[in-house]
Amino acid sequence: MTCAQGHRHWGLYGAAGILVYVPHPTDQALSLVLLQRRARWAHQGGTWALPGGAMDSEETPAEAALREADEECMLDPKLVLPRGMYSDEHGGWAYHTVLAQAAEPLRVVSDSYEADEAVWLPAGEVGRLDLHPGFADSWPLLRQALAPVTVFVDGTGSPGTRPPDDSDAAPADAGRRLYAHLSGLASSGIAAPPDGVPGQLLARWYPDYVLVLDEAAAAAAAESAADDEALAASGAPRYSWNAPLAVRTAEVRIVAVTHGAQAGDVIADLAEVTPGQRLVISGRQAYQIH
Repeated sequence: MTCAQGHRHWGLYGAAGILVYVPHPTDQALSLVLLQRRARWAHQGGTWALPGGAMDSEETPAEAALREADEECMLDPKLVLPRGMYSDEHGGWAYHTVLAQAAEPLRVVSDSYEADEAVWLPAGEVGRLDLHPGFADSWPLLRQALAPVTVFVDGTGSPGTRPPDDSDAAPADAGRRLYAHLSGLASSGIAAPPDGVPGQLLARWYPDYVLVLDEAAAAAAAESAADDEALAASGAPRYSWNAPLAVRTAEVRIVAVTHGAQAGDVIADLAEVTPGQRLVISGRQAYQIH
């Protein structure tokens, strides 16, 4: 189709690709990125780009990107974790890049028809390759979003987490509610990250969460998390990632503040051993830890 800018594109409903990466804990340039060299017969053949292709009419960007990665380099979608989505809009047509994290460089096999080879490369070396023009334009922005981001949520002062009497019901209910809220965010993502956090230009953002609660609230939240894990183990689709497609989602870790400890001290200790960008949400305040 032809977009509003007068460019001709492959895919009547847009296109999507997947940027699979293994983050490095201290040096973003050493994060590994999965690239493939396009088959010679293809448009811009011989250049390096991401697994991807045209979307079908009923597909979301995530579905299309994962399907194409499976077809072109046999990537197992269950082994990657969504982290964000960048949309390059051209006026009536868009290319969506889904960012997905892997725990380690996965074994991939390129399809000889659509891709000549698929390799893992350090992010610092990607710019030296003969890149597909569209990917070359978006790579500087995408590279910024490779840094791990963790959101610490201090729920110890939230309404209901401290009961006015000896009842355990109030903190238990509050713990469950806070966990359910963060679990929903882990699935749906966030449209606008706070100022200064990498990924400002992403259309969607999927950080990890650490929920810090008093002991009673943490115990109730942990029960809800265990129920979710049991549901996932049963094979029932629990998350959709904006699509009817069961994939892994960002982590919601629950941490209990023991009697006599301060939530701020607990968060500081956890943040010290957590790589990447760390954002703290406490009451109505949000701040970064550098």
